[in-house]
Amino acid sequence: MIDNFYYKSLTKKDLRDIFSDIDFSLKPMHHQYVSLAFAVDLNRVSLLHDVGTGKTLCALYLAKLWGCKKILVVAPSSAFGSWRRDLRYNTDFSYQFITGSGRSRKQILKKEKGANVITYTGLKTVYAQLQKRERSKGKSWVIQDNLFTHDFDCVILDEVHKTKNYDSLQSKICYELSKKAKYVIGMTGTLIDNSYLELFNIYRVIDLGASLGTNFFAYRYRYFDKKICGSRWGQKWVEWELKPGCKQEILDKISGVSISFSREECFDLPPLQKIFRFIAPSQQFRDIQKCIIENNRLNLPGMANVENKIKAKAHVLRELPSGFFYYGKDKRVYGLKKNPKVKALVDLLEDSNSKIIVFYSYAAERDIISKALKKEKILFCSAFGGQEEDDREREKDKFQKDRNIRAMICQITVASEGFDAFAANVVVFFSPLSSPKIIKQCIGRAYRKGQKRKVLVVTFVMEDSMEERVIVNRGERFNLVRETMAYIKDFHKGKEEESV
Repeated sequence: MIDNFYYKSLTKKDLRDIFSDIDFSLKPMHHQYVSLAFAVDLNRVSLLHDVGTGKTLCALYLAKLWGCKKILVVAPSSAFGSWRRDLRYNTDFSYQFITGSGRSRKQILKKEKGANVITYTGLKTVYAQLQKRERSKGKSWVIQDNLFTHDFDCVILDEVHKTKNYDSLQSKICYELSKKAKYVIGMTGTLIDNSYLELFNIYRVIDLGASLGTNFFAYRYRYFDKKICGSRWGQKWVEWELKPGCKQEILDKISGVSISFSREECFDLPPLQKIFRFIAPSQQFRDIQKCIIENNRLNLPGMANVENKIKAKAHVLRELPSGFFYYGKDKRVYGLKKNPKVKALVDLLEDSNSKIIVFYSYAAERDIISKALKKEKILFCSAFGGQEEDDREREKDKFQKDRNIRAMICQITVASEGFDAFAANVVVFFSPLSSPKIIKQCIGRAYRKGQKRKVLVVTFVMEDSMEERVIVNRGERFNLVRETMAYIKDFHKGKEEESV
């Protein structure tokens, strides 16, 4: 990388000259060529391209340019399909997926393959052991230094934002893997979600602290002020706010190893329209919600009252707009007699010829949606927690290829990342989400390379419910994500202009 050079100013001719002697299995797109030119002279780099812009292939081509022989890819299981596709069809790396029990993962890793793909949660079974806690009967996972024997020359961290918690086991393992590797690539289209505090450990893992240091508390002390916002149950509620001028200083530091492209820069994408569909609640909903808020008896058959604790009530008030709530220690489900959201979803499917992706959070929501679609004889596929990985991949593939399949019902925790679903051009959130990062990931399943039609994003919001508060409070977080990504995207251009 040349300091103060704006890599996005490279022309197609420039890029052809730079890479004229490189044989790529699939010709990179312009933004991928630019990214390779930016990163090829670095050892550690962050690819912050938007969701659906081909970061997977870009990372594999970068590893090829670096001359890497043994790669470890750490990725969510939902992204395995993308890695399998690009490894199989677009590179000459031999590869394997590290799945199964801890013992089987270790056995698979003994085989010498060029690319080895494992989940973040799977890392602990390879690099840590369960040990008894001191003064306790329980056990906890402890990292074992003697287990880091695989000598990966390159570590690729897909959805690297999953390392933001410096105290989590998987983040600590990723840090140890990064220390032992010569080359490291961090990839994400949604860098931060809530606070610039999250950047610390992400870049500590990527560049071993070269950008933001190695001590979280020193980072926080330098760039943030403590703000006491109130107290809860006798404890002070504290937030950390950026000191004046520190946001730009932080972003300046990470931009030297980061490059970002938006989807609009990469592709001539069709328009994207987002709407909220406000739905009138049933009388039963209003009655139950009022009882919960006012601590009155529900008087529902076979059910004890909801606990008066704020946390328990908050869960119920969040679930209720979707037409159900959990109760009891065994998490039984109480379903409302009428569900206006389900009716709105069926109406949307009947009024449209498009395929639709429906995102939900709770298992009970999946049951409610599935039952309604079966009743209306609407064919659909599903991706949910607890499903076998191969079954999930078959469902995703069937949704893309089978014209008779109208809907793909996706649980957010397992299907918001890492697969193509541009066969759909309508995305539905059965309940509103508070995280702009996850929202962006979900929309990116349809709004990505290959999409030729206008994409419509519909969020169902129950009127006079907790859901209205969710959509009001997400705005500030969205601006935070947008500003960060835009700054990194334009950083090098600004440096070039300053040097002229």
